[in-house]
Amino acid sequence: MGAKQLCLGIYEIDEEATREAVEQYLYDAREYKVTEYIPLDPKVTPLYEPRYHGPTNAVGSQTERIAITNVDEQERRRRHIERVEEAVSRLGAQQQKLIRMRYLDDDNVMDIEVATALGYSTRHYRRIKSYAIYRLATALGLVVLREE
Repeated sequence: MGAKQLCLGIYEIDEEATREAVEQYLYDAREYKVTEYIPLDPKVTPLYEPRYHGPTNAVGSQTERIAITNVDEQERRRRHIERVEEAVSRLGAQQQKLIRMRYLDDDNVMDIEVATALGYSTRHYRRIKSYAIYRLATALGLVVLREE
């Protein structure tokens, strides 16, 4: 008996791509939690580009674009972390603990370390992790369907 294949009607899930997408999303959340966004600064050196006479109807300046980018990036990071926290909080207690230990609490944690810390066999650990990853994929909209 092999592993169960998750299906959505006639569509098959690309398990590897889905797992990678969820793991990357979790890694990004971890990075956003531990690193502070460094805002962009406007350039103070002159930029030589042609300025054509007549109305261009273009509005905005470098400073405005940078200010908007700085605010938007901080908000995007905050929302990313909130989405991960919300999705993880909906998992069962075992799955939450596993995901937090493996992806969110510390850098460079290996599966075997988490399995040992939780007192799980490697097989039991993989099963719980697999269910947690696919539940997160569904909650976060990261399910990747297999190409035909």
